[in-house]
Amino acid sequence: MKKLALALVCLVSIAFFASCDPKEGQPTIQVLNETGYVQNNATVNLGEEVNFGFVMASSAITNSKLASVIVTIDDEGWDTVYLDGTEYTYKDKVTYNAEKDEIIGTSVIKAIVTDAAGETATATITLTINQPDQPLEVSNITWKREGSAVPSEEEMANYGLKWGNNYKEVFTTLLPLNDDVQMYLCDGDDFADIETMSDKNAYFTSLAETVQPVENYRKITCNASADYNDMLAIVNGDNLYLIHITHATITPVYNSNNVYLRTDITIDGKVK
Repeated sequence: MKKLALALVCLVSIAFFASCDPKEGQPTIQVLNETGYVQNNATVNLGEEVNFGFVMASSAITNSKLASVIVTIDDEGWDTVYLDGTEYTYKDKVTYNAEKDEIIGTSVIKAIVTDAAGETATATITLTINQPDQPLEVSNITWKREGSAVPSEEEMANYGLKWGNNYKEVFTTLLPLNDDVQMYLCDGDDFADIETMSDKNAYFTSLAETVQPVENYRKITCNASADYNDMLAIVNGDNLYLIHITHATITPVYNSNNVYLRTDITIDGKVK
């Protein structure tokens, strides 16, 4: 009985080790480990050129020549190279571009090498595609009101603002376009410090937590032209705007007989 038990143990052991051994005769392939070439589990930026590569060789047992290597990126065909040798290094580059609908988040570059005997081996590079922080664009704004005429100025409305109705006020009034728009009055010096989308999002988060919105902006005098350093932070639905008011030009208008007709108000500034 002991001999039988020993035989059974040997059989089980043989079966176990046979199932764990890699298949003999396969070619080998691995990610190219060279300066300037991306490695597995790396993070790369959207729009950044990425160098990648694979090193492959015939099986040391069979020495069967390599026949081809097929490269895919996110299961889409990328490249096929036909081979005739026992060693090969594949090198290429890719740029992840959102305009080309490429995957943002995770991307997998895979290479499958096949030898002349039909044996294959696979290597993959998994990348995290990062959306780099976007610098904010700065545009000039010019808003003009001619006397009592309240212009239906689309540019101002696009930012969630409108002129007040009373043109005879000592101070010009700017109002939120409707009840859904929130307006905050901020220090104009903050405008230059907010340079990226992350900066802007963090700034508005802080405003929502620490400051109450204002009902209007009434700091521009109608009596004389002047420089200003005020910033309006506007929440208009999903859109966030920073409007830096830097100057207002007050222009009395007279007719040919030098009779006063109206006062024009022009507001200049910048927006992010």
